[in-house]
Amino acid sequence: MAKAPKKSNEETRKEEIKKILSETSPEFKHLAKSTIETKSKEYKKFREEEETGKKMSLYEKLCNFSEIVNLEPDKGMKQKMQRAIDFAHLKISPKGSFSFAILIGIFIIFLSLIGWFMGLNPTNTLIMFGLSIAAIFIFIKYPEFLADNFRIKASQEIVLAIIYIVIYMRTSPQMEGAVRFAAKNLSGPLAYDLRKILWDVETRKYETIYDAMEEYLKTWEKNKEFMEAIQLIKTSLEQPESKRYQMLDEAINIILYGTEEKMRHYAQSLRTPIMVIFALGITLPILVLVMFPILILMLSESINPLHLVIGYDVALPIIIFVISHEVLRRRPIGYSTPDISLHPKYSPLGKLKLKLLGKEKFIPLWPFGLTISAPILFLGIFIMFLDQSSIGFVNLVGSLVVIWGIGIGFVVIFILEGKMKIGIRDQIKKIQDEFGEALFQLGNRLALGNPMERAMEQTMNKSPNLAISGLFRKVLINIKRNNLALESALFDKKFGAIWEYPSKLVINIMRILLEATKKGVKNASLSAISISRYVKQIHNIEESLNDMMSESTASMRILGMFIAPLIAGVTVTMTAIMMIIFASLGETVSTLDIGDAGTGIGGLNNIMMGGWGKIGEIISVGTFQIVVGIYMIEICYLLSYLISGVDNGPGDTIGRRELVGWTLLIGLFVYTFSVLVTYFMFAPMVTILVT
Repeated sequence: MAKAPKKSNEETRKEEIKKILSETSPEFKHLAKSTIETKSKEYKKFREEEETGKKMSLYEKLCNFSEIVNLEPDKGMKQKMQRAIDFAHLKISPKGSFSFAILIGIFIIFLSLIGWFMGLNPTNTLIMFGLSIAAIFIFIKYPEFLADNFRIKASQEIVLAIIYIVIYMRTSPQMEGAVRFAAKNLSGPLAYDLRKILWDVETRKYETIYDAMEEYLKTWEKNKEFMEAIQLIKTSLEQPESKRYQMLDEAINIILYGTEEKMRHYAQSLRTPIMVIFALGITLPILVLVMFPILILMLSESINPLHLVIGYDVALPIIIFVISHEVLRRRPIGYSTPDISLHPKYSPLGKLKLKLLGKEKFIPLWPFGLTISAPILFLGIFIMFLDQSSIGFVNLVGSLVVIWGIGIGFVVIFILEGKMKIGIRDQIKKIQDEFGEALFQLGNRLALGNPMERAMEQTMNKSPNLAISGLFRKVLINIKRNNLALESALFDKKFGAIWEYPSKLVINIMRILLEATKKGVKNASLSAISISRYVKQIHNIEESLNDMMSESTASMRILGMFIAPLIAGVTVTMTAIMMIIFASLGETVSTLDIGDAGTGIGGLNNIMMGGWGKIGEIISVGTFQIVVGIYMIEICYLLSYLISGVDNGPGDTIGRRELVGWTLLIGLFVYTFSVLVTYFMFAPMVTILVT
């Protein structure tokens, strides 16, 4: 007798739900039926990601290739690396990551040995050996760095995730549906994690959604508020309705006010990192740069411009980036920035949306930046070639033009992009900020027994100045003139009013309210008033957090836009003046009858003449200025990265790029002004004194 074919997990699960349908209330039947029909859609995206696989990064490919050397970390390190790899969803193993780090270090050591045999300066050999040790340490820690980045990005959505889960649970007390709803409407790393939780339940890795959530929360053990909020939400399912609503509200309060308290302590702790960045990134480097000509005189055989480039344009920016990343890593969870991807004028990062020949096209911005940057850059190089003098003013001016050529392209790209996208973001943010008040008024009108359409009209008339009132106006026009039903008036693909107000928060809440109206206007009223309270809480605490951070970010803005470029410009001038002094003194001493060159004035003559000759051969004023100018550009970017991250979280790419553009533009003007003004003030005086 032939055996019946084995049923799949999905078929078995559907049969179980159908069996429950025959034994339960009509309301639960509807919920269970919708679960069968929609669940596969919810993780279709995750299934596609897992089956097709995300494109592996170069780092992942190199780690997988490095497994051939079969180097294993010790047990403790292996467990630590595995946790980081799992959390960041990297497709590598601890063995591969560890092997790659060791191979990188060996490769750099091998290069340093080759250079040594070929006559490379011993100092450079030692530097490369030190770099090999640093590279091993950096790449061993790299999975943890990627995990931190993932955690930072995911944490920006935690508050919104709890809001979505609670909103869903108020109308349909079912955990799996709430997690699915949050996963569907979030767009960052946390959405991916929630889809994976659903996938793990679907494939029976975990028996229930509660087991899967319990395991997942272990990765957020440092975030007590998130864990407590989820535990309260789970517990609320065991309570009567009135108690359940109270526990859901308390879950929101825990995540919101816990965030506010942490942010207060974080704002107070920012003073020390800012002082460290100022000392390490501005004060100490400037002191060394001013002394650079003297160092060349004393150590002319051991110093060359490569050391300056590696130290100032590579090593220091990396150190400041690591400090900035550490500051942002400790930043408490915040609020996700508005998602502008649904806006009709949206364009991907680095592109603008333009209408060409009647068709909408995405135009990359980098050609605009390159078109402006390249001619200025070549002009600066040409001017530098016109003046071959190592201390000539024309050489210095040409190098300043080179710095403008390097920086202006980024300025054009970032400011032009920000001008388009920041306006969209601010419009959506304004709609979200006003939405809480509009919802409260809408809920009150519904509580009087008005149908949704009438309640919208009364709310619109009561608050015509609110941006969200335009949404209600458009809905009513669709109903009256286009004869559309309420749902179509809001969400129709062609005429839907919601698409002119493309906030995911607004879209999702309006969907929930429409579902709530199917159970009566009283239920819709309670939902609207409750949700309005959540939205208002978010807005109020956001304003409070902005006030807390304003003092720290204001000082960093001044540092990036004015102080750093100003000091860097003065440093360039001081170095140029010192070179002029050395050159003039060298020429003066050479004309004296100094007798024995080994002692007294003769020794000074050797230092001045030979030393200046070495300075002239090693580096010119223009080249020195280019090194400092590039460092100034990097500092402007790194401080903007830190300011934007502290203000809005590292996920605010649009805000960061616009801030970089304006900081860099102002910084270039201040830097150029500082160099030229101080040069004209002091160079003529020094020239007169030494001649």
